[in-house]
Amino acid sequence: MMPLFLKKNTTSLGHSFLIEKFTVPHTYDIWHHHTELEFLHIVKGSGTRFIGDSIESFTDGDLVLVGPNLPHVWRSDKCYYDSDPQIRVEVILTQFLPDFLGKDFLNLSEMHELKIFLEDANQGVQIIGTTREMASERLFEILNLHGSQKLMAFISLLADLASSKSYRKLTTSGFSNTYQSRGSSRINKVHDFIMNNFMEDISLAQAAEIASMNETAFCRFFKNSTLKTFTQFLNEVRIGYACKLLLNEDLNVASVGFESGFKNIPYFNRVFKCTLGITPQQYQKSACATSQKNLNFMMLEEKYPHIHN
Repeated sequence: MMPLFLKKNTTSLGHSFLIEKFTVPHTYDIWHHHTELEFLHIVKGSGTRFIGDSIESFTDGDLVLVGPNLPHVWRSDKCYYDSDPQIRVEVILTQFLPDFLGKDFLNLSEMHELKIFLEDANQGVQIIGTTREMASERLFEILNLHGSQKLMAFISLLADLASSKSYRKLTTSGFSNTYQSRGSSRINKVHDFIMNNFMEDISLAQAAEIASMNETAFCRFFKNSTLKTFTQFLNEVRIGYACKLLLNEDLNVASVGFESGFKNIPYFNRVFKCTLGITPQQYQKSACATSQKNLNFMMLEEKYPHIHN
C-alpha cells in the first residue's frame, strides 16, 4: 500500500495559501502525501511523527515544514484516542504550493536563501531554538490578518526562517530522492511495509516479495534507491522508535529492544551504539535529566552532520 495522496485546495479568489488553527481529539493519523508544502505547528499535543524515513517524538511547540510529495504522518499518543474531552490536540496548519508566489518569484536574486530553505524542505525541516518561538508567535499573528497584510507577513516569516538557518533536515537525502524517482512505486510499497511492520520479525524475503523481485535483485535495487542496505534502513527505523520508548524511564532496555523489533538484545545494544554513539542505557539516563527537545537535537546532530545551527 502506497501513502495516500491527498488533493488539497489551498488557493481561491480570497487567498493564495491556507492557514488555520484546529483543536481536535488527535492528529490526522494516515500515512499520506500531497503536492503542497505543509507547516505543522503543534501548539499542544504529543506523539510520534513519521516523515520519510525519520521517526521522532513530538510535543508542545514542535514546528516542521514538509516539502511537496514527502510522505508523512503525526500519530498522537494513545491517551488522545480515549475519548477524554479534556485531552485535545491544538495545531496551526499552513499549506501552500511551491509556486504560490508565482513561477519566477523564487528565482529572483533576493530570494536565494528562501529558495534554498524550501528546497531543504524536500527532506522535511524542523525549526529549532528561539527561532521556533518567534515563528510560533508570528503564526498566531498571521491567523488574524487579512488580504495583502496576511500574505506579506507570511512571506516575511518564511524569509526570516530561511536567513536564520535555525533548522535541521529530518530525512536522509536517499529517501527524498527515492520517493520522486521512477522506481517510487516499488520503493513506496516496501517503505510502507517497513513502517507498518518494523516492530515484528520481518525478513529480506518478505520485503523482496512486496517489491515483486528476487532477493538478489531486491538488495541491489534497494541499495541503489536508498543508498542503504535493507537491514541498515530497517534498523534505523527501529532505533528511531526505540529512542521514543527510552524517554519513558519505567521501561527497561530489554523491553524497549523487543518492542522496537529487535529479537536479540545484545544486537540491539550494538546497533543503537553504532547509530547514535552511545548505549541505550546512556541515552535513557540522559533523557531523564535533559529536556526532550534538547536530547533529540543532541543525538541527531551526531547522526546528521547537515544539521543547521
